[in-house]
Amino acid sequence: MSLATTILGYITAAPLLLCALALILLENLGSEVLNSFGRTAEHGRRALDGWVKLICRLSLIPFGIRVRVTGRWRLQPDGVYIFMANHVNIFDPIVLYGHIKHTVRGVELEQHFDWPLWGTIIRRIGTIPISHRSVASALESLNRAAETLRGGVSILILPEGHRTRDGRLRPFMRGPFRLALDTRADIVPVALKGLYERNRAKTLRVLPGKIEIKFGDPIVYESFADRTPRELAERVRTAIEELL
Repeated sequence: MSLATTILGYITAAPLLLCALALILLENLGSEVLNSFGRTAEHGRRALDGWVKLICRLSLIPFGIRVRVTGRWRLQPDGVYIFMANHVNIFDPIVLYGHIKHTVRGVELEQHFDWPLWGTIIRRIGTIPISHRSVASALESLNRAAETLRGGVSILILPEGHRTRDGRLRPFMRGPFRLALDTRADIVPVALKGLYERNRAKTLRVLPGKIEIKFGDPIVYESFADRTPRELAERVRTAIEELL
């Protein structure tokens, strides 16, 4: 059964992602029109967000993945946040982007931008590439993320940087927490529960079943303004572990 749903899932995901890409390209082509009305390209991306989020949710169905969302009521609808979640597998961005109702842009490993189709989609939608090899490049990416936050758009980042190999949280990088301190942004801890059982690193096989996205209480800037990045990382790590 899992092999059949895996094959069906990937076969179905391809045209859905193509639809998402078509929508994003349409927005890019219309950006000059938006600019003529005094609107930015980001305005166009926001207008398409709902459709792209819907495609993300639909793409999980053929794999037999059923999603339950809890805790989303904790968030202010007009809030601008840094969402931080555990990094489980290749489905993380799709699952999270599809179920975070806020306008959000991700920070993703630069190598992913070379992937066929997916790389084009994340580049066009405004995902920020980040390097684990160059400190200067990583800092530039975090500066871009800071500009995004100041522009009223939330950021999604996976502070482990790499997928888990055993289902447990890996060590957190410091950069995301410097970003939170520099921008005075509130942090929302998010736990992806059950997704590790659906798919693991180094395999494309997907097991059907339930997953849960758990949104924790926002950690407001005033409560960590005097903390170091290391101390803030430990606080967020504890919050995610409690949700798991």
